[in-house]
Amino acid sequence: MCYPFNRRKRCPINRIHTPGVTAPGERTNELLPETTAGTPENRRLRLRTARFSLGSAVTLCLLKFAVGIVSGSLGVLASALDNVADIFMSAVNLLSIRKAMDPADDSHPYGHGKVETLSTLFQGGVIALTGAVVVWAAVRQLREGVAPVWVGLDVAILVMACSVVAAGFISARIRKGGETSRSSALAADALHFRTDVYSGTGILLSLVLYRVTGWKWLDPGVALAVGVYIFAAAVPLLKGAVEDLMDHQLPPETVARVTAIIEAHRPMVVDWHDLRTRRSGSEMQVDFHVVVCRDHSLEQAHRVADHLEMEIREMLGNAHVVTHIDPCEIECPGPHECARVKGMIAGLHSPERDGKESIYGKP
Repeated sequence: MCYPFNRRKRCPINRIHTPGVTAPGERTNELLPETTAGTPENRRLRLRTARFSLGSAVTLCLLKFAVGIVSGSLGVLASALDNVADIFMSAVNLLSIRKAMDPADDSHPYGHGKVETLSTLFQGGVIALTGAVVVWAAVRQLREGVAPVWVGLDVAILVMACSVVAAGFISARIRKGGETSRSSALAADALHFRTDVYSGTGILLSLVLYRVTGWKWLDPGVALAVGVYIFAAAVPLLKGAVEDLMDHQLPPETVARVTAIIEAHRPMVVDWHDLRTRRSGSEMQVDFHVVVCRDHSLEQAHRVADHLEMEIREMLGNAHVVTHIDPCEIECPGPHECARVKGMIAGLHSPERDGKESIYGKP
């Protein structure tokens, strides 16, 4: 610990620069409904985006099925089948997002965020199955030499062109909502509609070429490529969902930003260790040990921890941050340095500590 006459090794804090500008925020080391369900705006954004996704999938699916049946195009029907999966997944998304918003309770102290991850895993499986079905149907039609009928073919081309444009718009909106709210379920939904853009473009091209050339293999050939693409798109979804369920750490760049904030708090923070990160649905969870001088009071140590948690949560957004305070076990640099560091700590913004001081009339 930080004894003034300890001769084991000298404390390195006198060689560290002071931290930068402090940032406003809230203490997040307690399991409050706000931290496990996200901010009110985050919740509204996820629900609004999920409802938009479901309504868009239903509209596109009905349109494609009608045109596919009239024209006899396997490509259009394959795209409509993909939209059936979109409808099912969008409904699952909406239900899972609503459940993930439930606050922490005695049985689930970390909240219900993993429900979103389970939804993503389920979606990945259905997407892979959809791709396999399309591949099977395309191979069968290639063997039989069946081609789209001429009746309604021009209408099919027009509908597919409109579908590609609509799917591009829908995907962009859902993707933006997923990135803003950091929802893996919405990110998976956006991928559904992105596959519609690419596959729809291929189907549209095959219909146009068939209209000109009359080649029978174009429609099932493109459907085969679409099925392979859909199956391949499911792989990263499944991989990401499994990693989240197994508490894989956050991306290296995110971890680096967390460590940069901790390092910026030297010399108030002597050292830190045991940093752990993971994701639970749209929420990120961070915990670590922070080492402070033993001569600091408990209130001073908590002020440092409060400010760390506040800045990390503000940087990450929807996050749950927990710190554990450890006493320093190296030689103190001297009373003057300790006094300087304590003055820095007194200037830190800590909503929880400042609030308690105002209640009890402390300066």
